[in-house]
Amino acid sequence: MSHPSIHAQKTPDKIAYQMAKSGEAITYRELDRRSNQGAQLFRSLGLKRGDHIALLMENTITFMEICWAAQRSGLYYTAISRYLTADEIAYIVKDCGAGAVITTPK
Repeated sequence: MSHPSIHAQKTPDKIAYQMAKSGEAITYRELDRRSNQGAQLFRSLGLKRGDHIALLMENTITFMEICWAAQRSGLYYTAISRYLTADEIAYIVKDCGAGAVITTPK
């Protein structure tokens, strides 16, 4: 898939992602803006190209925004299932060397 910025310029109001169950959708313009905000947040946290983050999130539009923000920033990311035990999650976070863990409220 091409970077959202390219699509945001050519077809800003086209839907980039839509959640099957809820119908929630995000346009390329919104995805580009939100992923840019996420990338700025990562930089403000001191994360730099080549660093790693872990994602412990529900399956939401926000997950994709964070993935694109990580890609824009040159970060690696590891998605972690919320169904794992605390010990399993801790192992994965340590093993991947995550400089930050991004979570959702649940």
